[in-house]
Amino acid sequence: MTSDAQAAAADRRATPAEAGGQAQRLLDDLLAAVDSEHPVAIYTHDHPDPDSIASASALEYMLSRKLGVEPVIVFGGMIGRATNRAMVELLGIRLHPLSRTRLSDFGTHILIDTQPETGNHSLPEDLPIAIAIDHHPLKPETARVVFADVRTEYGATSTILYYYLRAAGLDLPTKLATALLIGIKSDTRGLEREASEADLHAYLEIFPRADLTLLARIESPRIPRRYFEAFHRALEVSVLHDGAIVSDLGNVESPDLVAEMADFFIPLERADYALVTGRHKGRLYLSLRTRDEAHDAGTMISRVVGDLGTAGGHGRMAGGQIELGENPDEETREVRRRFLRALGLETDQEGDALIRST
Repeated sequence: MTSDAQAAAADRRATPAEAGGQAQRLLDDLLAAVDSEHPVAIYTHDHPDPDSIASASALEYMLSRKLGVEPVIVFGGMIGRATNRAMVELLGIRLHPLSRTRLSDFGTHILIDTQPETGNHSLPEDLPIAIAIDHHPLKPETARVVFADVRTEYGATSTILYYYLRAAGLDLPTKLATALLIGIKSDTRGLEREASEADLHAYLEIFPRADLTLLARIESPRIPRRYFEAFHRALEVSVLHDGAIVSDLGNVESPDLVAEMADFFIPLERADYALVTGRHKGRLYLSLRTRDEAHDAGTMISRVVGDLGTAGGHGRMAGGQIELGENPDEETREVRRRFLRALGLETDQEGDALIRST
């Protein structure tokens, strides 16, 4: 999709008829981009979320059935959220750490739910990408991909993959249906956030084929004590700034926690923005959520991060990361100042503590 087409798509939502037609038209080109004579790797973004995991699993299934290949799903970082770990374990999804993967073993490299040089995966910039399928804003570097299917008018990449499976005439196994259901549900926050008619239609078609008992177990996993300790810290350090909540978690065990806390804070009464930061292995991770439809979260986070690192997102959710230098405390404070400045707020105000001392 060109940048002009993407801009037009951003102003509307996909319909089921459009989704089915696009999948039918593009399926042969997608399959043709795979070198079926050599091993195939499917890469999620680092610290993969349910949409990334589910869509990678769907693509693995489709390529194995249509081309007779056995793709390997590769991820960077870690799977931190308890729900994500439960999803992988209970649905039997095989994921391989990037740190233990030799890229030269593969003839076809595929990106799912991400694109080249987005900053949210750890792949080398010169890795030749054959296929990229995503629903986030189009990146200029994606132009060098052999087959790119980037559609921002969809709420989840899992939806795009569902229509490909349907176009390919494949049955939907129960566990894969459960994964896709979780992928769509999580990235659209229960079909409330940026969901299209195509997302809703896919969800309703998938729902009867999913294992609802497994779904319940995945969505309500056992949570370790350290999660509550991190949660407690997040509440203690959060500060309110005239319609915005800012929380710096300090060092975190998993970058997933940063996004999880941003999701938690955005329903706060009279808060239209939530910015959460956290440090992990020398990087500062940022997660932004907004309820203000007049301001795109992806544009805002790009302004905040600027030349300090990489950022991306769209609609009401976005994220970024910065390679920290010798003064991580000051760099974190600079991010906060840039965020407040982007909102037109005073940068030298300390704000009000979320939790008042008693």
